Amino acid sequence: MKRKGVLILFAVLALILSSMTGCRRYEQIIITSGELESVSMNGFKSVDLVLIVEVDNPAGKVFVNDAEGVLKHFGKVVGRVTLAPLVLKPRTTEKYHVSATVQLEAGIGFKELMTIASPSRWGEYPVDVNFSGKASGVNVKRKFNDIPLKKLLESKRNEEV
Repeated sequence: MKRKGVLILFAVLALILSSMTGCRRYEQIIITSGELESVSMNGFKSVDLVLIVEVDNPAGKVFVNDAEGVLKHFGKVVGRVTLAPLVLKPRTTEKYHVSATVQLEAGIGFKELMTIASPSRWGEYPVDVNFSGKASGVNVKRKFNDIPLKKLLESKRNEEV
């Protein structure tokens, strides 16, 4: 009876250690490059985007069901970004077409909108993005902070964001 208890304890410990190793891989998911494919204005309050984003996923298949972010300019929030759900293929570096909507904050006028739309000024706009989803039945969360918009939207292979 005692031996059975020790075996169960080792099995549980092995399961915990293997799950911890797997979780570490999910923390290694990175955005390696991105580019802007299309822009569609919805009046002066929101913008629909299609991005091509390259993601290095050393982990298993991930269902990203909630992705949102904040677009800032000198520390002030100028827009809130919502990305469409997507599935990251396991153990690959893959390009994904991602639909996004940017809701501009109140008080952001035409002048600020044109500044955001100017590629020469994208370095002034950092983005915080939060992803959450599921992988093998486990909740996975990943956060990217202060990524310059320029770095996300200009195609630069092999550069870690």
